[in-house]
Amino acid sequence: MKKPIRFYLAVFGGKIMIKLMRLMKRNATNLPGEASLIFFPKLLHYIDMPEKVIAITGTNGKTTVSNMISDILEGNGYEFISNRFGGNVDTGIASILLNDCSFAGKCRAKMAVFEVDERSAGRILPFVKPDYLVCTNLQRDSMKRNAHTEYIFNFLNSNISDKTTLILNADDIISSSLKPENKRAYFGIKRQPDEESNDKSIICDAVLCPKCHAHLVFDFKRYNHIGLAHCEKCGYKNPQANYCVEKIDYENKKLVINHNGVYEEYPLVESRITDIYNTSSAIALTREFGVSYENVVKILSKAKIVKTRYDRYKLGNHEVIISLAKGQNPVACSGVCHAVSKESGNKAVIMILEDFYDAQRTSENLAWIYETDFEYLNDESIKQIIVGGKRCSDYLLRLLMAGIDRSKISICDSETDTVSFLKPENVEKIMIMYDLFNTKSLETIKTQLEEKLGGKK
Repeated sequence: MKKPIRFYLAVFGGKIMIKLMRLMKRNATNLPGEASLIFFPKLLHYIDMPEKVIAITGTNGKTTVSNMISDILEGNGYEFISNRFGGNVDTGIASILLNDCSFAGKCRAKMAVFEVDERSAGRILPFVKPDYLVCTNLQRDSMKRNAHTEYIFNFLNSNISDKTTLILNADDIISSSLKPENKRAYFGIKRQPDEESNDKSIICDAVLCPKCHAHLVFDFKRYNHIGLAHCEKCGYKNPQANYCVEKIDYENKKLVINHNGVYEEYPLVESRITDIYNTSSAIALTREFGVSYENVVKILSKAKIVKTRYDRYKLGNHEVIISLAKGQNPVACSGVCHAVSKESGNKAVIMILEDFYDAQRTSENLAWIYETDFEYLNDESIKQIIVGGKRCSDYLLRLLMAGIDRSKISICDSETDTVSFLKPENVEKIMIMYDLFNTKSLETIKTQLEEKLGGKK
């Protein structure tokens, strides 16, 4: 394929920008790609791709899954480029490719692992054309950015190559229906003994059968529309998982996975159900890619979830548990609320959920908080809820609508003032729910907690 002169100029400019930014001790993970794409929008169409490309997308969990897959492959000697420390939109992926390629646009790497923002799929997948694509799930996200789950489904469905092998969530009736003619493998979690169906979620985006559009009947809901459903009109139901978590052994930190009839035991990296889905998707991808059972286990036995996503540690006589709750994402935030309610012992909850960038504006769409299951926080074991941020009064109203006693709730305009309201003598655990862009406030809060409760143990 003949490449236009503007392509070579875009590659040259992007690579020079990367070198200059590195000299200035900047990461160069997004800006070079952005500049090159502005100059030549068809850059990804003409730049050479690695021989093998693995991509990971979905509403929730894609960063964790990408990191886990990268760890397993790297630990088994695979060499590849990735956007692990860069952006997951087209500009970030362009920056990674520019850094790797020659000035002629020839790719040096034989393999790539890319996390792909589902909303940006139309600007990435037609050109990258991954050999393997993991879709963790498709769930309701920011209304402002992602509109509705069906919109994102159609966006992905129309941009995934017919030749891409898919790794899909069998328990997600929406994402499991992507590209039905493509080669695929499914992961899922069997209903565990004594696991109750969770029918309390405010939202459920899988209401109609994807085949005949009759109403679906749910046999079991794990959360939102994740679970088991069938259609009484046409017989449609969830696909059978090729990698099915049969048993979760919390005590011994083990997962027993039924891999097409063969039972395999894997380490339980984290005990939250969302992390078990993430782990099973990474197992499915790497096993399908050709990594042996023993070699996957070897790496997972040392794996940990990145602490910016989830962390827990002791401070004095208290345990601090920190969870990323992804503001403007009602499903992710509801999942954290549910996990908080299930934690043993008496708890205090600190919430800093405002989007840092939206908070700079004079108005902000807060409709998502009325789709979030804050009702889970209406629990006897939760003794105090402290909300920080400019929109704290909106959260107060939502918590009151959830039936939570006003005497339990404290609000303040600044996220970093929340610790001053904490009454640690009433609780054993302090749970912090924070938005992705509030890490600076989170670090201040962690320091204040150390001063108030004592040092780490």
